Amino acid sequence: MINKKILVFILLLMPFLGIAQGMNFEHITLEEALTKAKAENKLVFIDFYTVWCGPCKKMARDIFPLSTVGEMYNKNFINLKLDAEKEGEAVAKQYNVTGYPTLLYLDTDGKVLLMDTAYKPEDVFLDMAERAISSINSEYSLENLQDMFVDKQNDEQFLKMYIKKMDEFGQDISVGVDAWLKVQTEIDESSPKMLKYLLKNSRNILIGGKGEQILDENYETFMKQASSFEAKMLPRIKTQILNGTFDTAVRNKDPELMQTYIEAYKSQPEDRIREDYLVEAELIYFDMLDDDPSYKATTANYINMLITKTSIEDIHQEDKKSYEMYKKAYDRDPKPERVSMLNASKEGLKASKLLKEIDEKGKGYLKRVTSNSEYKDVKVWIKYGYELKADNCFTDDLKAEMYYKKGKTKKAIQLKERAIKNWPTSDKKFVNKAYELEQMKKGASI
Repeated sequence: MINKKILVFILLLMPFLGIAQGMNFEHITLEEALTKAKAENKLVFIDFYTVWCGPCKKMARDIFPLSTVGEMYNKNFINLKLDAEKEGEAVAKQYNVTGYPTLLYLDTDGKVLLMDTAYKPEDVFLDMAERAISSINSEYSLENLQDMFVDKQNDEQFLKMYIKKMDEFGQDISVGVDAWLKVQTEIDESSPKMLKYLLKNSRNILIGGKGEQILDENYETFMKQASSFEAKMLPRIKTQILNGTFDTAVRNKDPELMQTYIEAYKSQPEDRIREDYLVEAELIYFDMLDDDPSYKATTANYINMLITKTSIEDIHQEDKKSYEMYKKAYDRDPKPERVSMLNASKEGLKASKLLKEIDEKGKGYLKRVTSNSEYKDVKVWIKYGYELKADNCFTDDLKAEMYYKKGKTKKAIQLKERAIKNWPTSDKKFVNKAYELEQMKKGASI
């Protein structure tokens, strides 16, 4: 075995011996990174991750340690890793980070040079670094493109280039697609080529935009000339447009577009409307507007509807039947992959789903509470939660945060610890509970 002192000595000498090493991530703030980058004539790279994100772990394991990656990024960037749900939450919000991993490249003033999401293989990741570096002096840098777009929305060729470049920069292209469709002359609007374009860009077409107009005006023609695959996909394009509009509104923090989405979602056939999806969109909309009264009223109405819709006895009966069904299936064929579902059903599928929903929505309400009557609302939901299931982590979690907001830190910590102990580890955000507990113990905001 290698002597520990020798190993430490070798590690210290690695940079001088030329031994391959991966990316060097610095434990400093964004402000410090920008200052250091300016002093060293470098750029700033940020890896936004979460502890539950699989592709984030794959990047950390397979890409960041590579010598080729380390050589490129250590030479040209000050590199940061930020947990977007913990210490990096404020910076993630600043740059509208909504997916993980998000790979962000900044100049020394904090302006975005390149931004993209998802796992990237070595060659793509190295190419992204080169593109970020070259964009600094490029006529078509991200910043220049955004400035030029304002005055060139009638320039067909510019818009075509703009869409391509913005896509390369990992940016939203829906506004560019809409502008190009309004002025383009190269594709007949009723042609098979236009159908292909609309299907390919279905998530980049906005509700009420030119793309949807072309689709509506030529739908029957498109169906007649569609291939078998296109005929299968065409009826689904409206859903894609709807989902894409929601994503764009969230990404761009655009309340007007979110309101457009909500109105379109409500206009669907009744059997396609999910109340929880609608409420989630409405709460995001009110949050964008900083409209706390509407946010609280919507939340209270929704939770009160949930707890009065079905009696506790009926919920227990439904959960009992579900468990018996899964138990019979397991007894008949005890496959290992059925164990987790069997255990979940034993805990009560409907009850657990309801309690988790009350916890999540209740905490959004709790952050905005300003009166005793509003605290009473939360207490009613907590009381209901324990009546539905006497010992459950979700109601413990909500009650812990109510105590913390009211300054009862010791009780809050005790309940948060109990919630963590009983929290389903299958929940991908389970790990965030430990961070919330740490924040409570520090007396920090959660």
